[in-house]
Amino acid sequence: MLKINRDKKTFSKLESPTLAEVAITERYDLQEFIANSPETFFKELGLELFLVGKELTPSQTVQDRIDLLAIDKEGSCVVIELKRGKNKLQMFQAITYAGMMAQWASDDFLNLLDQNERERLIDFLEVDIDDLNRSQKLILVAEEFDFSLLIGTEWLHENYGVSIQCCRIGLATDSETENEYLVCSNVYPTPELAQVAVSRGRSRSSQLVAWNDWDVAIAAIENEHVASYFKKQIEANRESYLQRRILHYRIEGKKRWSPHARKDSAYVWQEGRFEGDFEFWSTGLSDPDSIKEVNKGACLSFSLSTEADFNFFDKAATTELLDTNWLTQDHG
Repeated sequence: MLKINRDKKTFSKLESPTLAEVAITERYDLQEFIANSPETFFKELGLELFLVGKELTPSQTVQDRIDLLAIDKEGSCVVIELKRGKNKLQMFQAITYAGMMAQWASDDFLNLLDQNERERLIDFLEVDIDDLNRSQKLILVAEEFDFSLLIGTEWLHENYGVSIQCCRIGLATDSETENEYLVCSNVYPTPELAQVAVSRGRSRSSQLVAWNDWDVAIAAIENEHVASYFKKQIEANRESYLQRRILHYRIEGKKRWSPHARKDSAYVWQEGRFEGDFEFWSTGLSDPDSIKEVNKGACLSFSLSTEADFNFFDKAATTELLDTNWLTQDHG
């Protein structure tokens, strides 16, 4: 990176130490920098991604952790692996994580997020939430890339359609100001090819845009009980979010339940906990196995699919639980 001196009309070269030389680690520094400013970093790579989290375990059968996990606008899961220097095994590591992530259902991702994050994700996506994680992508971030890794990347992409992006990073420092700069450049694919891939992906998902008419949105629901309940609630002017087919139920102004209409069921997020809530829902729902503690136990999620499910839920949310004593958000 060159520094411009407008007065003298000259360039001067900034220093380029390695991350190791200035004691910037992968996990405690680089990963934190990205996690604290994800939109800025991803934009520098020409990407629009929603950061789900860091240091996430892809499977209960391994102890390894994914550096960063994100989702793109088409709902693809994006595994991001960081390295100082170079490591030819970086791609293999990312591929194994992607294989494990392919086993995740959309609910597994939602369960990592709180209510506000879930709503931001829903707004971010250009596909329905049910289409989350239909495919997996890899982003490798490193100071250098071994030639064999790049050859393998091209082979996997060209012959098997594996989406892999290799981003080279470098540090530049200004000795006069002591400012530090991170330089990012896409090694593979080139920015032009990456943009074409993004455009093609969006054209394939254009039919899955957000809903803008409740009649059309309800007509697309295949489960008659889900469709009937949502139609009844909309006619009764229930608070809702049309774009993603979500209803909201509040108690004393606080949002407590948010059923999201899917093709064959309604996914409900309960914000907060009350004493015995797990057992309460278990006694009245047709699929008690769908009830899960989410957001580190601070919330619950469950599914509604039958007429009896919706009757039980509606009576609970509008009558029986109005005077419930809600526990604190950090309840485990």
